[in-house]
Amino acid sequence: MTPVQTMVATARQLLAGARPAVVAHDAWSAYGLELVLPETAILCVQASTVVDLLRDRGVAVFCLSEHVPAELVAGASAVEIFEHPAAREFSGATGPLMVIGLKPTERGRAGVERAGGRQLGSASGFAVARRFENKLAFATIAAELGLPVPAWQVVDPGDDLRFQSLAERLGPRLVVQGPRGNAGQRTWFVSDQAALDRVAASEGQRPLRVAEMVDGVPITATAVAGRDPEGSAAMVAVIEPCRQVTGVEWLTPMRLGSCGNAWGAPDVDAAGDAVRDVMARLGAALSDSGYQGMFGVDFVLGDRGPVVIETNPRLVASLPLATQLEHAAGRAPLLLHHLVAGLGGRAAGPVPTPGPLSPASQVIVRRLPGDPDRRPDLASGVYRVAPGAPPEFLRPAAYLADVAAPDEALLLVRAPGEAVTDGKEMARVMFQGPAGEGQPGLQELVRTVRGGG
Repeated sequence: MTPVQTMVATARQLLAGARPAVVAHDAWSAYGLELVLPETAILCVQASTVVDLLRDRGVAVFCLSEHVPAELVAGASAVEIFEHPAAREFSGATGPLMVIGLKPTERGRAGVERAGGRQLGSASGFAVARRFENKLAFATIAAELGLPVPAWQVVDPGDDLRFQSLAERLGPRLVVQGPRGNAGQRTWFVSDQAALDRVAASEGQRPLRVAEMVDGVPITATAVAGRDPEGSAAMVAVIEPCRQVTGVEWLTPMRLGSCGNAWGAPDVDAAGDAVRDVMARLGAALSDSGYQGMFGVDFVLGDRGPVVIETNPRLVASLPLATQLEHAAGRAPLLLHHLVAGLGGRAAGPVPTPGPLSPASQVIVRRLPGDPDRRPDLASGVYRVAPGAPPEFLRPAAYLADVAAPDEALLLVRAPGEAVTDGKEMARVMFQGPAGEGQPGLQELVRTVRGGG
């Protein structure tokens, strides 16, 4: 058997008759595992033609929006899916389910168990993940592991928040963050006392992490923490780092908000060994602390090499594209490693040194303030894109493999009647090549998605 077939067999043995199921807000955020485990089910909140395309491929998909009025779905989260009777009926008909959540919670676990399924991972593992993702706690963890980090400090309520004093220690440009927050939320650039006072007022009596501004390119890497063949805590799988598309104003309202990924940039690829060393140390620490599963790490790549900013022990936004690239390269995808590690399985051998993936990019389109309430009726699929020209729909599709030419892009978009709150994802675009937000014709496509085309 090939290594992928061996891992698939291991996963099925550990599942012991349970059916893997991935839960996310949108179907395209949950897909990928079905490429190697066709029995995988998908549960999502929002409707899109991706749901129909996956069903046409034989994938079992539950979509909450098909059972709940649009005004109720608007405020729903993925963890609430199993509170609906139809989801419990789906679970009973297709399960028992082993549920993989993007961000597992105890509330989600309770709902899954009421539906007769199990949630991947343990309560103690979730607690470890929460500690590592806490930006204040991570400052201590990173120091203990000797990771390359910015100059930073934790400021507690009541401490003297004088910009001049902080600037003398950390530099004239500061990044201030709350303990938690994703996609650029609760993160501020600060360069004077007035800006620092505004942050302090918005955060109230909560501690903050204050760090020097590190110049460079934002990059991210993803790996899996687990047990090696001897049972020792280790990183058991890793994918090459990619450039992180960040703060693009026509994609996200957050100045530091993550809004995409691009694999294939030579400078990012050249930092692979240094990034891999960080991932190995963090993977061993996470596993030794009781967390087995996927984790992402954000870096800034500059003159000092890759500098670690934070870690997120959970499934990450780059995963759907990464899974497709790994599958196309004949690899066992990280999502499969995540499943095996979460079920208590050991790695079959040492972590391989991966060859290069095909260059590819994705951007995440988030709702901006002022976007029209009604969006055009666009189908998910492959579009021809070109600067200064309206996008042309070519064919229905759900996967990057359906993109056949440099001037084509895969659009994954919610149905027009689906609600989207400000700052949240409304569509995703994938395409071949490392151009990221610089892909010719991309802005015209995004403008059309928003209803301004």
